[in-house]
Amino acid sequence: MLAALVYPGSAASQSNETPIILQLPATVRSAGFNGAGVALVGDAGSIFINPAGMATIRRMAVEGSYRPIEQGTYLATGALAWRVGQFDVGLGARYFDLGQTAGSFAPSAALVGQQAYEALGVGSLIYRFGMIAIGGSGKYYRRRVGDVYDQAVSMDAGIALAFFDIAALAFSIQNVGGNWIDSTGVALARVSRLGFTMNYVDPLETVRLLSTFEVQWVEGRPARGVLGAEAGIVISGVGILGRAGYAGRTAPYSDAKLTVGATLTLGRFLLDYGYLPDDLNGKDAHMLGLRLTF
Repeated sequence: MLAALVYPGSAASQSNETPIILQLPATVRSAGFNGAGVALVGDAGSIFINPAGMATIRRMAVEGSYRPIEQGTYLATGALAWRVGQFDVGLGARYFDLGQTAGSFAPSAALVGQQAYEALGVGSLIYRFGMIAIGGSGKYYRRRVGDVYDQAVSMDAGIALAFFDIAALAFSIQNVGGNWIDSTGVALARVSRLGFTMNYVDPLETVRLLSTFEVQWVEGRPARGVLGAEAGIVISGVGILGRAGYAGRTAPYSDAKLTVGATLTLGRFLLDYGYLPDDLNGKDAHMLGLRLTF
């Protein structure tokens, strides 16, 4: 099963593993950029990467995605963000249906073959003054295997400097302080991200051209650099964008150094697709998403 491939080793050693759901790309657009996204501002899905990225939302944004895995397992994600004066408020949730557990994921031999899931809830508050935005997110994680569950609580913090719609410089720290619940065995590795995004043409015009560069520091792992590009044509609100992301090092969730994605733009509706050629279990991964902005 999928869990055995993600969590190799004995059941006893798995209690301190980072949750699978936190190792997967947070949004479909981020998946196309090979996991980069700290400086991609204006999307509700920013709540999972850098809460300050939601500060450029004009009124409200909604985002959802679905990702089939294997044997009926799936990952579903939803996010909502809205602006209230100089503040932005965000809510996000992710649910990973793991199906029946293999021995390496179950906390004990008696739970092998039990139904399992991982769930994540996030709430954010962002304050924007001029071109600078700062924000934080509280997060709650829950993993259940049969009738046994484990949990974790932590927070993320981020800052973004947005130069109108032209460029953005951003930094975030995820899982600040690790897991705040000492009595549980779930480990939350600290992840730091520094990124810069540049629009080479006006993003409201017909031709679109964007690049993003991000450096990621995952606790206990070497630094990872990701370079991404996005280009396309949009006429009267209708068009298509293509994107790709190249990483010097592979991510914990994938052995792919190159990922691709696309977006079909239909006015306020953006239909996203992401593709990872080598994901989790060594198979292709496909993600589908929808973004809506007001």
